[in-house]
Amino acid sequence: MPVSEQVWASSNIHFPSKDSKDWFDAMVSKGWCTPEWPKEFGGGGLTFDESKILKQRLKFFGCRPAQINFGISMLGPVLLEFGTDEQKQEFLPKISRGEIWWCQGFSEPGAGSDLANISTTAYLSNGKYAIEGSKIWTSEANKADWMYCLVRTDKTVKKQAGISFVLIDLKQPNIDIKPIQLLSGQSPFCQVYFDNVYANESHRIAAENDGWKVAKRLLQFERIMMADMESEGAVDVEPLKVFRDSHPSASLGSKKLLKKIIAHEMRNHLIEMTMSRSTAESQNGFSPAGLILKYISTEETQTRWELNVSSLGMGGLEIVDHSAGVKKEVSKSFFYSKAYTIAGGSSEVQLNIISKNILGLIS
Repeated sequence: MPVSEQVWASSNIHFPSKDSKDWFDAMVSKGWCTPEWPKEFGGGGLTFDESKILKQRLKFFGCRPAQINFGISMLGPVLLEFGTDEQKQEFLPKISRGEIWWCQGFSEPGAGSDLANISTTAYLSNGKYAIEGSKIWTSEANKADWMYCLVRTDKTVKKQAGISFVLIDLKQPNIDIKPIQLLSGQSPFCQVYFDNVYANESHRIAAENDGWKVAKRLLQFERIMMADMESEGAVDVEPLKVFRDSHPSASLGSKKLLKKIIAHEMRNHLIEMTMSRSTAESQNGFSPAGLILKYISTEETQTRWELNVSSLGMGGLEIVDHSAGVKKEVSKSFFYSKAYTIAGGSSEVQLNIISKNILGLIS
């Protein structure tokens, strides 16, 4: 999907065109932005199989997502599973209607891959948590309305046992958000500083000090999302099309490259099939395939952009394609793809998780 056509959920939502607004309004009116959610929470009330068919048909006809919303793909599912009735009523309809821009406050400067080692603290007093600390690599925090966040509420117990999961309104004083410049020239990531910031006790998901189970469940949804997600900064370029446009005549070298591209396309097809199975399994809890998918799909995305650049040949990174009125800067997308194997848990960490939780190789 062209970047210019994307609609981000937000309290200050922006529509780049009349078509994007009409499509958004039509999908929201049917609850099809969240087709499996109950109608009382703004969803479509469809069964899992009905929702799967709907998504397949939308993809078949090339329909773009009506909105980009981390609340739909990550927070919403855990609210449905762990939230109180009041929390569901307060947030789920707004999420489905695209009225809140959510960001994720998990990683910290001293606790990125070691998520259980977070040090951002929250002290409860008179129904409010006072929060001090910092979060880093927070996607689009400078544009977000709310953050779902992990905070330490007990320092005297095992690290995982002293963590709570809270929702923080970012439109309050004493929050400092600084974008982090990346190699691609874009700044989707930020560092967020909390200095005596507050979150309502009623906005804590699950019991105090029991946020680790919520975080683990949310990370399952995040891995599945990342396995099926192109970065908002990347342009959609197909290696096979780039190759055919750049190699009108076949040579020994180009035939080798073509074989690599075909193998890549076959792997992508297998990933899509596994993703469909994993999505079905995740409806009933833990899906082992979800742990694997994040690793193989993000590695494959990097391969995709390596193949694109190889197909373009020398100087390929400097190419700007203005076709269809869309400016496609290959270099930015190529460099941005390097973040895929870091965001949401680095490939090295994912391999350790697979070794421990699936293969039983790490005690």
